[in-house]
Amino acid sequence: MPTARHCLGSNPWKSATSASRTKWAWARSTWTRSRSSRCRPAMTPESQRTPTSPKGPRMENLRRVVQVLCFAAFVYLFVMTIGRFDFNAKSNVLMSKAPIDTFFRIDPLLGITTMVATRSIIRVMLIYGLPIVLLTIVAGRFFCGWICPLGTALDATDTVFFRKRKRGTPGSEWNAEERRSRNRGARNIKFYILGAMLIAALFGSQLAYLMDPITIITRAFTFAAFPIATLLTGAGIKVPYLPDDVQYFFRFNFLAAAIFIGILAANAISRRWWCRNLCPLGALLGLLSRFSIVRRIVKSDCIGCKRCIPDCKMGAILDDPTQYQAPECIYCYSCTPVCPSLSTRIVPSLASEGYHAELDLNRRRVFQAAGLGVLVAALGRTNVAAKTTRASKLKTSSQFLIRPPGALPEDEFVDRCLRCSECMKVCPTNGLQPALTEAGFEGIWTPVLVPRIGECTRQCNLCSQVCSSQAIQPFEIKEKPHIYLGTAVIDRSQCIAWNSDKQCLVCDECCSYRAVIWKTVEGVRRPFVEEHKCVGCGICENVCPIQPAAAIRVFAFGDTRTLSRKAQKAYFDQAPTE
Repeated sequence: MPTARHCLGSNPWKSATSASRTKWAWARSTWTRSRSSRCRPAMTPESQRTPTSPKGPRMENLRRVVQVLCFAAFVYLFVMTIGRFDFNAKSNVLMSKAPIDTFFRIDPLLGITTMVATRSIIRVMLIYGLPIVLLTIVAGRFFCGWICPLGTALDATDTVFFRKRKRGTPGSEWNAEERRSRNRGARNIKFYILGAMLIAALFGSQLAYLMDPITIITRAFTFAAFPIATLLTGAGIKVPYLPDDVQYFFRFNFLAAAIFIGILAANAISRRWWCRNLCPLGALLGLLSRFSIVRRIVKSDCIGCKRCIPDCKMGAILDDPTQYQAPECIYCYSCTPVCPSLSTRIVPSLASEGYHAELDLNRRRVFQAAGLGVLVAALGRTNVAAKTTRASKLKTSSQFLIRPPGALPEDEFVDRCLRCSECMKVCPTNGLQPALTEAGFEGIWTPVLVPRIGECTRQCNLCSQVCSSQAIQPFEIKEKPHIYLGTAVIDRSQCIAWNSDKQCLVCDECCSYRAVIWKTVEGVRRPFVEEHKCVGCGICENVCPIQPAAAIRVFAFGDTRTLSRKAQKAYFDQAPTE
């Protein structure tokens, strides 16, 4: 074995054995490397140089500012979905003068599927959505990277899942090349989902509400976050813009929150995992962006360091960093600041080098997606809940299917409704709730009136002001007496005035339409409902003291949605027949 004296300068190489020579060579090389690293300055390799041009960071910071502003606008419009409600007013208006449904109007997926399913033109969605479509064709899939509120929420979670990652680190664990190669087939799923939705729309079933990002984040805010916020007012904390007289509750709140949290948690797999693989709106915008003239250009002085690959939010850059998938790029500008050779730019160009717009879709899966769309549309039309009764057009599930005032006929209403939950949030009594089984499979998450939770107040028309798809037609408060939602029916076996011969005037005193009348039966005054005057507002059911089920309940018969507004008025004006 070599001694310390040997290491200081003597040469024991000749006297050492072969094993000793091997150990000595290893020790000497280790000592030499450590000494040289202390004595000589470290050389910075070409791939580790920091770019000096501020152009890339400027655009990335600009995108972040725009994202924050758009998300703040989304939250502002969400909060402003509150009306200045006055029970003595002749009209009630929203607190915001701006269209609070702006994000739904500019969503091209909702607009296209809704108009195709209903075979009609929704003017407000066409006017607002068409510019987004045209800009996407010209400037690419910018909506996902700059405007989408769900995309902004996903980017914000990067700090939770990837806070230890250094920018531009090649081969980082969360975005290694082998993981990217495994996920390339998964990103085609969103195109199959989009195809299924479009085919279902052709067969008259609007399914975009299931996976549209704008509706998902709005439902999560309405069903989960908004009721939690109203708890503060119950604790005596005054919060601006929040109602202080109603504690809001929504059915399906856990499911809406679970879907939203699950989408955020999927970022643990890869950044924007939802946007890469499942988002149908992203798939639609990706198809349109194939013709974009704003492209990622990599100059010939690229050194091939691949630092841009792990920083791409969508995994759009291929293994060759000069190549990228155009339908996947959201123009986040994350690749430009990390380029050490300053060779990456995103500029208007028609150059085709490195630009890949083709889609590698499996033909069999395309047909399977089309078949799935037909199947889902058929399930909505052929299930038991969609079957009509023999005596009328009411469906078998319609016993307690009470729609908001101004709602279109059932089939058209279901196809037009975006399930955005805005009408439920703006309801001052919390009476509008997401449908469970009342409307069958195709009516899930559509608004229904649950009078036991809250009635439809006579002085309110706010739900018609927030509906972007016009599934709830606009109406004035003075028209409410002839907009029939249903009819109240007294259960005489439960009613105190009928089965106990006791005096109970609750339903009569609260009815603003004077639909409860009294008749003498066997010498005792009993309550009756005058069907011609009853509009089914549900206030009598809401205040009935009988628990748990009220002695007077609102049923869907008497609904006049199939009539025009003029015919509804004529029906109200005609004399009742005995």
